[in-house]
Amino acid sequence: MKPINILKIAISTAILALTACDLLDKDIDTNLSKEDIFSDERYAAGFLNSAYREITKGYNRIDNAMMACASDEAICSYSGSAVHSYNYGAITPSYNPEESIWSEMYKGIRNVNVFLTELDGTIKSSGLIDRSAASKANYKRMKGEAFFLRAYYHFELAKRWGNIQLVDTILTEESALQVKQSNFTEAIRFIVNDCDSAIKYLQDPLKETINETNKGRATQASAIALKIRALLYMASPWNNPSNDKALWKEAADVAYAFINSTGAGGKIGLDPTKFTASMPNLLYVSTAYSKEVLFASSYDLGNDIEKYNFPISYSGYGYTNPTQELVDCFELLDGKTYDPEKPYANLDRRFNLYFYHNDQQPLSNRKDSIFTYIGGKDGPGRSATATKTGYYMRKFTDFTLDINKGQQARRAWIHFRFAEVLLNYCEAMNEYLDTPDKTIYQQLNKLRTRAGVATYKEGSMNQDEMREAIRKERRVELAFEEHRFWDVRRWLKGETYFNGPIHGMEIVKNADGSYTYTKVEVENRVYTSKMNWYPIPYKELLKNINLKQNPDWQ
Repeated sequence: MKPINILKIAISTAILALTACDLLDKDIDTNLSKEDIFSDERYAAGFLNSAYREITKGYNRIDNAMMACASDEAICSYSGSAVHSYNYGAITPSYNPEESIWSEMYKGIRNVNVFLTELDGTIKSSGLIDRSAASKANYKRMKGEAFFLRAYYHFELAKRWGNIQLVDTILTEESALQVKQSNFTEAIRFIVNDCDSAIKYLQDPLKETINETNKGRATQASAIALKIRALLYMASPWNNPSNDKALWKEAADVAYAFINSTGAGGKIGLDPTKFTASMPNLLYVSTAYSKEVLFASSYDLGNDIEKYNFPISYSGYGYTNPTQELVDCFELLDGKTYDPEKPYANLDRRFNLYFYHNDQQPLSNRKDSIFTYIGGKDGPGRSATATKTGYYMRKFTDFTLDINKGQQARRAWIHFRFAEVLLNYCEAMNEYLDTPDKTIYQQLNKLRTRAGVATYKEGSMNQDEMREAIRKERRVELAFEEHRFWDVRRWLKGETYFNGPIHGMEIVKNADGSYTYTKVEVENRVYTSKMNWYPIPYKELLKNINLKQNPDWQ
């Protein structure tokens, strides 16, 4: 890991970051002492703000490609993108497009540890905390945020590398070399403990009004959502080969308690509870303050997601091309029948909100349809990065924007939302029980009702059938949100889903105006079991002799 040097360096680094973000309203002297910084209300609060800077954002973050392109959800039409390294088995201890995550997360951890240390030191002794009831509440909240951020940063490391170093103090160059390497279970227990500390100090959005200034910050719900995901990952096959059902039960209990707590008041829940055919976009996957969103990155202005993913005729590069494997997971609306000449008609309402597809008429200011047939204005060959599968990703994009005019929209990257909690509960409870109970059907059917597809009848599935139903629902609901890449790994199914051919749809327009649809192979991929965990970066192994490489990555 990147060692945390002396406190002054850590503080200077964070203060420089503050300047870049305009978090403080006066010039910063980077030679300020820790007493200067942590005895000043604005500097102290600004230091914690800077600790949010390492929160990841999923939009186009792998060489302008979505992480979905490194799974069976999509391919990247730009042949030169580094994201292809995951699909061709090309990552090594010396090369990984996500290698920087290691140092970035430890940087975030370092800043959080500095803040927590000074909270009980300089900040407290300077009297900032005890000035009033409001200041006491404010610093209590800030302490909770710090614990959440430390848990979040450790989890981002653990899910990638498994065997990481857990850091809860300010390290010197010497002490950094003494930190032992922990296994995944130890890491998750550390993360869960920090989540519990965060829950103790953070605001409860179900009981308290979050003012405008604090919107977008971590809340109790954020910490609970992270705890649930961490427990689910710990119970999963990659870490639980003996299938210890107590681990599944632990994750299920936390999730169910949270789900039940949200019943009154409507402050947290699915948003909307039902999709309509006329919905222009999915606000809950890009709007930070939807009641479905439990934690998100900063709410930034931009149009890069449109620039790199719009269809060609929208002046986009069209990088993210959903696969036929993903398309095939979307079911018909309840009571509808399949028409082979119109394969995209009457599908799950999420389909038209997630995909740009052939002969699709978007809403709002777009008057012309999208045509991805051979020779169509959005079809293969229309540009170097035109679709390779017959589809473009629509989810997250705002099709009302004219990027030629520089139009932009504000959006956040959603890290945790309520729909995931429902799915996490269903998975954990199904693995705990021998036979699915009614609570699993109830929570799963909430998502299916929203999408307009047939609900499952209680008692209609055994455990294996329910497992596949939950995984399919998860694949559909959370598409492109950076879950599939990790889900398949934690299920130890990479050699099933990520190894072999990936397909698209070849579409030919006939003389009578109809279309012929043919499933075709567009890419062949490689995946071996060692890829379940990333190789620890070689340069980190050189820095610290206590670090040992993950299995088979020699």
